[in-house]
Amino acid sequence: MKRSSRLIGGMCISACIIAVAAGAPLLAGAEEPASRVSAAENFRWYCIQCHGPKGDGKGVNNTKKLPVSPRNLTDGKDMAQFSDEDMVRTITHGGGASDLSPIMPPWGNVFTNQEIRDLVALIRRMCNCRFDPRAKEAFLKQQGR
Repeated sequence: MKRSSRLIGGMCISACIIAVAAGAPLLAGAEEPASRVSAAENFRWYCIQCHGPKGDGKGVNNTKKLPVSPRNLTDGKDMAQFSDEDMVRTITHGGGASDLSPIMPPWGNVFTNQEIRDLVALIRRMCNCRFDPRAKEAFLKQQGR
């Protein structure tokens, strides 16, 4: 009996140590922080259909029937014309809100502000670029604005 009590006690202590090491809350009812979906996961679920798995604009929805092809997010020269705020506005309110393709839907009711910022950071990594005001000026001049 004494031996089985020690064995059970040892197992309980081991289970507690493993639970703490795994990050389990110690108190009953302790809330775990809400898990945030990664930008890569959001991109995979919501953006890949148009922008493609690599972000190159070659998604399954990129057909000749669309009036505008989805943007190649890996093209650093093209993407440098957009500030982070431009991208936040476009993702939040859709392409039409930024005088871009009205086919791009608004995602502001789907993603949190932080998730949108995380998507912008992911796009910056895809294009390996930063905002360049000169690129934006050249684009606006080309558009006659």
